[in-house]
Amino acid sequence: MSDILDSITAIHSHEERYEKLELFYKDENEKQKILDTVDQLSWRPECQIEICSVEEGDGRGFVSIEFHDDYDKEAGAFFDTLIHRLGIDRCE
Repeated sequence: MSDILDSITAIHSHEERYEKLELFYKDENEKQKILDTVDQLSWRPECQIEICSVEEGDGRGFVSIEFHDDYDKEAGAFFDTLIHRLGIDRCE
């Protein structure tokens, strides 16, 4: 189990063939753990995935992961694995 637990907030949104997960962090250490965990996961090269990090100041910010044209619904399994590895027990 990760030592992050309740410190990262996860927000999920989706539409037809589009899914996004935003992970809000409180410091640089949490940000790096998110990015390292994303790097450990894999997805098919055909997937149109966009990953960006937005800093809001004072070490806070969020990492956004978007799947576009997700015909095979790969984002769901990817997001489930990611939040499980980060130790997040709920997603808004």
